[in-house]
Amino acid sequence: MIMMRSKVHDDVLLLMLLLLVLIFVTTFDMVAGYDRVHVRISNELDVGIDLKLHCKSGDNDLGEHLLHYNNSYYEFSFRPRYFGSTLFYCSFRWNTDGCSKLYWFDIYDYHRDGNRCSECYWKALLTGPCMLNPDDNQHDLCYSWNY
Repeated sequence: MIMMRSKVHDDVLLLMLLLLVLIFVTTFDMVAGYDRVHVRISNELDVGIDLKLHCKSGDNDLGEHLLHYNNSYYEFSFRPRYFGSTLFYCSFRWNTDGCSKLYWFDIYDYHRDGNRCSECYWKALLTGPCMLNPDDNQHDLCYSWNY
């Protein structure tokens, strides 16, 4: 009988410990001070070129969106995961000269952007995506498209 009480007691303690770990892990981002990140993407390809974009993370598919040149943008917000594993990637498709072009880019990578921006504003250009630089308020943090 004493052995049985000890096993039940151990199981209850283990369950309580697991519950505390679960609570800590799910609220760690708030405890650590991770704020929401806001990503905005605008179409600056060229006059008359529409942009179709489709953004995803490992957990979220944000769907396909159509952006007209220079007068629309797509935006989304999220809270980065603890331990710096947040990654959102997007595919970008547009037509030039009757030819469809498809590219992709990691629009938010915690390792690259976590300390750089909480308001991550991007312009999609023909040469690649450019992020707003908080130091000089210019879209001069530019990258090449992946294809």
